[in-house]
Amino acid sequence: MTPRLAFAVVCAGSAIWAAGPRAPRRNFIDDHIFSKMERDGIPAAPRSSDEEFLRRVTLDLTGRLPSPETIRKFVADPSPDKRDAYIESLFPKLPTMGIGRRPTRVGPFLDRWTTFFGDLFRNNEQLREGINSFHDFIYKSLELNVPYDEFVRDMITASGVSTWTNGPANFVARHRVMAGDGYSEMNHEDTADELAIWTTRLFLGVDMECFSCHDGKGHLEKVSLWHSRQKRADVWRQAAWFRKTYVAPVFGRIPEFRVNDTEKGYDLKTRSVTRLPRYAADVTPTFILDGAKYDEKPGETEREQYARLLTSHPQFARATVNLFWAELMGRGIVDPPFGFDMDRQDPANPPPAPWTIQPSHPELLNALADDFRKHGHDLRRLMRTIVQSNAYQLSGYFPGEWKPEYDAYFARHHTRRMAAEEFWDAVQDASGLWEDFKVKDLDRRFKYVMEAHFNQDFAGSHPQLWNLLQDWGQTDREDPPSKRASMVQAASLLNHELVLKRAKVTKGGRLEKLLAGDDAALVEELFLATISRKPTDDERQKSLHLLARGRERGAEDLLWALFNRLDFILVQ
Repeated sequence: MTPRLAFAVVCAGSAIWAAGPRAPRRNFIDDHIFSKMERDGIPAAPRSSDEEFLRRVTLDLTGRLPSPETIRKFVADPSPDKRDAYIESLFPKLPTMGIGRRPTRVGPFLDRWTTFFGDLFRNNEQLREGINSFHDFIYKSLELNVPYDEFVRDMITASGVSTWTNGPANFVARHRVMAGDGYSEMNHEDTADELAIWTTRLFLGVDMECFSCHDGKGHLEKVSLWHSRQKRADVWRQAAWFRKTYVAPVFGRIPEFRVNDTEKGYDLKTRSVTRLPRYAADVTPTFILDGAKYDEKPGETEREQYARLLTSHPQFARATVNLFWAELMGRGIVDPPFGFDMDRQDPANPPPAPWTIQPSHPELLNALADDFRKHGHDLRRLMRTIVQSNAYQLSGYFPGEWKPEYDAYFARHHTRRMAAEEFWDAVQDASGLWEDFKVKDLDRRFKYVMEAHFNQDFAGSHPQLWNLLQDWGQTDREDPPSKRASMVQAASLLNHELVLKRAKVTKGGRLEKLLAGDDAALVEELFLATISRKPTDDERQKSLHLLARGRERGAEDLLWALFNRLDFILVQ
């Protein structure tokens, strides 16, 4: 066994965090979470240590690791409100210039959440140069903290002569269905169906896909009460809100589209290229959750009325807060977030046995939604409210026996694996060695993967990295990114050329700079730069022993071993 592999074995354990005291209540989230645990006799993890909290919240909000300097300063700060102050520092300041200016790179928070929405809205090669205008629209909306209901309405209602210059129009164009090969002809009714299905899923948390081909009755009784009552015609009536929405290629053969409201209607006789033939039915535009029908008004198109009904419905706020809760807490109050059963939401109107209320904390879900609406659908406020709670700040380490049923109580913080972009950007930050990327079709360069508009931005120029990111769950955005662990990922940490290169002494890198100092400082800095805490006494002694056997090789082995620790790739 080589010294490198031997050290990897002894350092392969879980992180060691100093357990904090039992968490007090800080806001209404804690009232709901801790009251339910106390009522049901469920033990809770202690409050996270400063180091554990700092690593988690920095990765969750910005996708980056905290620097060693930041960790030292934060841990040494005696201020009782330092966590709130640090959280606030992660949000970029609102710009003073207007919305018409080109976006500038003002911080990792915007890159992290633009990537999140890019994945969510499937901003990919289907849009060609529209990728960039859609990315810029999302980025600017986040930079200006545009209210989320307005953000969504802008996308649903957007019209324009070219999706390459009109960012929000790409949302509608992304859901087009072509009638044949190429881009010359669109299947209008199938496109309307897709827009209905995706807007209902993304913004209401309700999946209509499962009754778009067959009525729910006879198929979905064991899956969802609400879905079992729905019919295909309900999908078509939701789709009819887009009956006049026209999406067509600008030049016939390339994916540049114009979007407007000049179509004639929703024709049930049109042959579907994606689903079974339609049958005769009333297809008056009807909102699926409350039965509201299209009310023709001067100056308001069907799409505009649909967007207004959707964003003003209580389920819009409930689905949104649940989605962000799941992203920050590891699982949804309704989980999965796009699996709402609308017949199982109200504790005052419970479903028949053996069905149960679906949300783990229905009152909390409603309280979060009410607060979100009351404060203007402010995404930053929503995130701040969640991460300031001690429910979020519980440790990921649980003293005593953990039981699976504790999961739904949020009795400890759920551990997740780093996303692909987080992983590689963390390797770069820890090593102090960054790539110099050229963004496809844009006149600028960048060094973080999460700054890219789409992974194809560097597929041609950096094929090794592109393949590594695929191994770590990055997708072409046709499917959601995966955060599942795999043997391929473990092998890449051990042997991938790019990882090994970052663990070498290189001019300008962290190792070269640290080798100019003493061994104790080198060991501490590498632990802080990778797993965001100082080494234990045992880890320090083993690390110093490794350096004593050969300083440069020992430093390389230490950094490589830290890359291979679970607590490097996990967010706990």
